[in-house]
Amino acid sequence: MKRIFLTLCLGISLMTGWAQVEAKYGVGSVPVTNGRVMFQDTITTVLSKEVAYEKISAWAKTRFNKPNVIISKFITDDAQNQQLSLTAEEYMVFTNKFFVLDRTRINYWIEIQCHENFTTLKLTRINYWYEEEREGGLKFSAEEFITDENAFNKKGKLLKEQGKFRKGTIDFFDRCVAEMTKVLND
Repeated sequence: MKRIFLTLCLGISLMTGWAQVEAKYGVGSVPVTNGRVMFQDTITTVLSKEVAYEKISAWAKTRFNKPNVIISKFITDDAQNQQLSLTAEEYMVFTNKFFVLDRTRINYWIEIQCHENFTTLKLTRINYWYEEEREGGLKFSAEEFITDENAFNKKGKLLKEQGKFRKGTIDFFDRCVAEMTKVLND
């Protein structure tokens, strides 16, 4: 009897755990604005917009520079308006095991705006270059691959290839938000 009860509890906890993890990547988790994938988040802080900008600017110049990225270009670095925008390219790794390296190049545009007591982060213009070493590889945009219309089959199940790009991109954005939150609140 105990064995059946423990098996049942374990099964329920595993199913609940999977549902929570997969919900993060489910329908509606990739926001589309005016036909373009655009991730956006607001980070609250107790800092003034000037101090927040100084911290974020220093972080961005380290984070979006070699060796962390392949290439980056700061488009806007406006201390007067506390605004920062850049374009960058880096590797997004799906699998890194002995003899197996599955990764893609991800190109993106980031906009950061500091306000009094909060900072906004936007990630948009996302493009991928997958398997670049194979005859030039495959190039496609987030709009073509990770949106709800393209990432799920008719039964509502996440497709394998699109799923790994969708999960990788959502996790990438979440890491950027976490890094910025740490910088602003330390």
